[in-house]
Amino acid sequence: MKTRITKYVIAGLMVVFGALAWFSVERAINVPSSSTWLVPSIWFILFYIAIASGAILIKDKIVLISALVFSFLANFIFSFSFWHIVILFFSFFLALAGLERISRDIKSNIKFDIAKSVRTGKIMLILALSIIITSQYYVEVKDTGKINIIPKFEAGDAVNQILPRIYPELKDSEKSDLTVDEFILKMSKENSDSFLGNILESQGLDEKQIGVSKSQIEKIIATDQGKILAEQRKSFSEIAGVPLTGQEKISDVFSDMINNKINEFFSTSLEKDSMPFLPFIASFILFLTVASLGSFLGSICGYLSALVFWILRKINLIQVSKVMVEMEIVE
Repeated sequence: MKTRITKYVIAGLMVVFGALAWFSVERAINVPSSSTWLVPSIWFILFYIAIASGAILIKDKIVLISALVFSFLANFIFSFSFWHIVILFFSFFLALAGLERISRDIKSNIKFDIAKSVRTGKIMLILALSIIITSQYYVEVKDTGKINIIPKFEAGDAVNQILPRIYPELKDSEKSDLTVDEFILKMSKENSDSFLGNILESQGLDEKQIGVSKSQIEKIIATDQGKILAEQRKSFSEIAGVPLTGQEKISDVFSDMINNKINEFFSTSLEKDSMPFLPFIASFILFLTVASLGSFLGSICGYLSALVFWILRKINLIQVSKVMVEMEIVE
């Protein structure tokens, strides 16, 4: 009885993880501040493990295929078009072929090697999921007319190399950990003369009063520092497109700025210049990236599936029996 319940739970998890995986893709496309890699990767890893576990443990083909159907149909909640339906059906049969490969390998082994069996269906499963993700991205971008480039360009390392060339005083600082507030203060110190002039002006002083004592000047700077930080932080927030607290790494902020400008350029070109091929190009880049990442994660999922199988066996939620078999060998 426990084994039967476990199999139905796995079938249910296939549907749940599938829906959450598609939802994470939808957020990555439409919510600029959402995770484009970590969160979707986690849900797709869980989805992949559930599919592989279903192929291994669920012998009832009707239950297994039904779970796969509903997990794929959940994608229609977020994207719906004729060609997306066609692509979804094609991807479904690819995934089904992957499940069949895993199931066939399990049956042909004398002793279980779960990781190896899961790897036999990896290509089909990864290809199916990559195609659906790409199709969902293309449909949503094409319908909204706003391109959110995925993958995002990670320009943090490049920014860390470029900033010291523009601002030499950053060479001695821990530029990789420099926050927005620290960057603003360092830039203010570099232009101390103009910085001081701005402060005197903001305090209602004129040039004749520039002979104030050093302690008075320092007090003025300290008093106005918070205001300057707030104003500059607000400017950075507007450019980056997200509210900033000042504790974010400046390299990450510049990286986000670059991605926002790229998205803005593509979206403007799509809207004003009538360039329908832009979503296709962005989707093709996404497909190559997702397929490459999926190939790597798929191997890891094989071992994770083996771990899940081992745990279920240890806690007696599944039973493994040994039977006599008759097989052909070459003498």
